[in-house]
Amino acid sequence: MTPSHSPDLASGWLLPGKQAAICFTVDDVHPGRSSDAYEAGGDLGQGALGHVEWLCRHHPQLHVTLFVTADWREISPFPTRKFLSRIPYLRDHLYLTKTLPPAIMHLSRHPEFVTYLKSLPQVDCALHGLHHINKGSRIAEEFGGRDRRECQSMLQEALDILGEASLPWSPGMCPPGWGLSDALAEAMIAVGLQFVAFARDLRTPITRDAVNAMSGPPGVSLIYPEWIMNHRLLHFATNFQATSTFDRAEQVIRLNGLVAVKAHIIKDAFGHIALDGMDEAYRDYLHQLFCRLEDRFAESLWWTSMTQITSRCLETGHDSLVLCNEPD
Repeated sequence: MTPSHSPDLASGWLLPGKQAAICFTVDDVHPGRSSDAYEAGGDLGQGALGHVEWLCRHHPQLHVTLFVTADWREISPFPTRKFLSRIPYLRDHLYLTKTLPPAIMHLSRHPEFVTYLKSLPQVDCALHGLHHINKGSRIAEEFGGRDRRECQSMLQEALDILGEASLPWSPGMCPPGWGLSDALAEAMIAVGLQFVAFARDLRTPITRDAVNAMSGPPGVSLIYPEWIMNHRLLHFATNFQATSTFDRAEQVIRLNGLVAVKAHIIKDAFGHIALDGMDEAYRDYLHQLFCRLEDRFAESLWWTSMTQITSRCLETGHDSLVLCNEPD
């Protein structure tokens, strides 16, 4: 995707009277319990989701989007079948780690988990893939190497599972593994999704023209919502997590941008420690951040969600965001 920057990136998408916005998203949510390979929300209020609930209770203005996987099958985020991973060609067509059997984490088989998600205040759920696993070395990049038909079939199956589980969903997705091909983007549009979060950059200095140079595609705006795919998907980039300083958030706000805060629900997956894993320490850090922003910016900050921003942009017909055209 080739960026084509608008002359006025900061206007139009914000609510009148608001200086900037903040949203909070959590990846990898599924019914895994501490008695399973790892806890990913299945322990409900006694586990990682309890920290999310705590933040919502202490910050009533906060909105949280949980990116939920419909039928999680990933066990290890890294290859564990070392011998197979060294065989050229063959390794690209096999799972290089053990996987859960189909339907073990199927949302409709976990009604208590779904009921708990629906009970959380200020929380909406969006899509984070079907199984969160792929063949080859890029285990988490579920849609990598698939054509539009395959992507669309998988997305529709995921949405059908959410429907079967009676879990309301917002029309967006964070693609597993930060991967978004044109085939996947077209498939998302075909099944009715309207926004995507597929870039993350925690190192690039915050400026008005800052673009992503870390996870996901390079060149998309780091601090403003951005239309891609000829104005058919609204893109959001993550620019803040556990390793970020409070000053970074304030720099985004001074430029009338969106502070997009990320967490992962899983803290420890077989020794892989997520720095932004949702534990007590990260919860307390976010609590300090939110308190600081509330104190310094008061009513000038729009506490919102990607869903709300997308709805506003669609309702107002706002075209002055950064616009990415499709490849030549």
